[in-house]
Amino acid sequence: MNISSNNFIRSLVRAWAFALVLTLGLGFSHTAQSIAYAGQEPGQEHGPQLPSPSDLSRAFINVAKQVKPAVVSLDVVEKTRQGAMRLPEGFPQIPGLPETPRRREGKGSGVIISPEGYILTNNHVAGDAESIKVKVADGREFKASLVGADPETDLAVIKIEAQNLPFARLGDSEKLEQGEWVIALGSPFGFQQTMTAGIVSATGREIQGAGQFTNFIQTDASINPGNSGGPLVNMKGEVVGINTMIFSRTGGSVGIGFAIPSGLANKVYAQLIERGKVTRGYLGVYLGEVTPAIARTVNYKGETGVLVQDVSKDDGPAAKAGLQSGDVIVEFDGKPVKSSRQLTEIVADTPVGKTVQLKYAREGRFETATIKLGERPRSDNTEPEEDEDEGEEDAGKLGISTQTVTPLVASQLKLKIKTGTIIRSIQPDGPAAEAGLLRGDVIHRINRIPVTNAQELAEALKTIKGDNEIVLQIERGGQLSFITVALER
Repeated sequence: MNISSNNFIRSLVRAWAFALVLTLGLGFSHTAQSIAYAGQEPGQEHGPQLPSPSDLSRAFINVAKQVKPAVVSLDVVEKTRQGAMRLPEGFPQIPGLPETPRRREGKGSGVIISPEGYILTNNHVAGDAESIKVKVADGREFKASLVGADPETDLAVIKIEAQNLPFARLGDSEKLEQGEWVIALGSPFGFQQTMTAGIVSATGREIQGAGQFTNFIQTDASINPGNSGGPLVNMKGEVVGINTMIFSRTGGSVGIGFAIPSGLANKVYAQLIERGKVTRGYLGVYLGEVTPAIARTVNYKGETGVLVQDVSKDDGPAAKAGLQSGDVIVEFDGKPVKSSRQLTEIVADTPVGKTVQLKYAREGRFETATIKLGERPRSDNTEPEEDEDEGEEDAGKLGISTQTVTPLVASQLKLKIKTGTIIRSIQPDGPAAEAGLLRGDVIHRINRIPVTNAQELAEALKTIKGDNEIVLQIERGGQLSFITVALER
C-alpha cells in the first residue's frame, strides 16, 4: 500500500475518532489559543486538532475502571422441570409442560447498587434460585439471599453480607439517544469481568411476550448467555440498563441485544428493597386500540383514546364503576389517554388504593367515573376449555363454520355472555383466519348487530353490502375483545 493511501486511511480514522469523541463529550483541555489543525501555520486559529484513536480508547478504559469493581458474577442452583423448553443458560426460559422437578445450575451477572451489598440482576437469573453464590471483582465469594423479584419486568434484587463495597450509580435512561455509545459488562459463558462496546440501536423497543411494563433499550454491544443481569453503561460510567435478553437464531450474539431501562429498574429496585415485592395499580380492564372500523361500531367520533375490550372481573375496580365492553377511555386521572400501553403504564404507576377520575365515551356520549384502584394481580389469564361438536352453520363470507352456543357449551367455556355462535372450523386462507380468529372463539356481535345464534350471524352477514371490513365482538377464554375482519372483494 502506498504512502498516499496510508495518509488517506489515517485521515479517515482520525475523523472517525473525532466524531466519536465529540459524541462522548470527553472535554479535552486544549485552549482555543493552543488548538490548531495538522499542518496549520502558527498563530492561525480555525478549529480543534483531531484527537487520535488512543483518546477514544482511554475513554473506554476509564469507564471500565470506574464500573468493573461493581460488576459481579452469579452461580445459581434452581429447581426446574424436566421436559421444559429451555434457552441457553442466563436467558429467560419458555415454560413447557410441568414434569418431575430437578436441580439446574446456571450463571449470570449482576451489579452492586449500594455499598451495603444490594445487587440488581434479572429475575430469570436469581428469582427461582435455591442458592446463589456471588463472586465480586476482587475475587471474594459470598452467599447471597433473595430480597425480592418482579417477574413482570424480569428484575430481582439480591444481597450479600458485606460493607463498603464499590457500587455503580443508576443513570437516566430517558436521556439515552439512538447512536450513543454504551458498554455491556458481565460474565458471558462464565468469562468474568468481560466488557463489550456498541451503540444504542433503538430505545422504547416493545417485545411481544416480554412484559407489558418494559420498553427495552436495543444495543449491538455483544451480549451472550451469562451477561443477563449485568449493567449496560453509558460513557459517564452510569448504569442505564440491565442486560436481559438477545434475539438470536443460534443462541449467541448476533448484534441484537436488549436491556431493561434504568428508569424502570430504579422504580422496581426501590419497591423490592422496601417491601420485597412490587405492587401496581389495577383498573381491571382488557384494552385495545380504536381502529376506524371499531370507532364506527361503538359510535365514537374522537381521535384518541383506548377501547375497553372487556372488564376482567365483576368485582374489579372498572366493573364496580360501571365500565363496559365497547367503552372508549379518553382520560385517566387528568391525563389524556393516547394508547393502551400508555394507559397500562400510567395505571401501574398509580398507588394502589388511590381514587381517580376516569373519562370515557359510550355510544357517542362522554361520561365520568370515579374509580378506586386495586392491586394488580400477577396474572389474569384463563385458558379456554374444549366444547362439544354439534351441527354447524356455514358463514362463507368470513371463511368459517359456526354452531349456536348451547347452555352446555356456555358452561364448559365459562362464557360471560351465555349466547352467541361458536367457531367450529376456519378456512386457513380465509378472512377470519387472516384476522386472527381461532376455532372456539364465540361471536357475540357483528358491527352493531347482536348475534345470539348461528342463524342470526348468517342473517347479519347478508345485510352487509359494500363494506370492505367488519368488526366482530368475540369472547375467547372468558375475555371479550373486538376484532376487525377485512372481507374478500
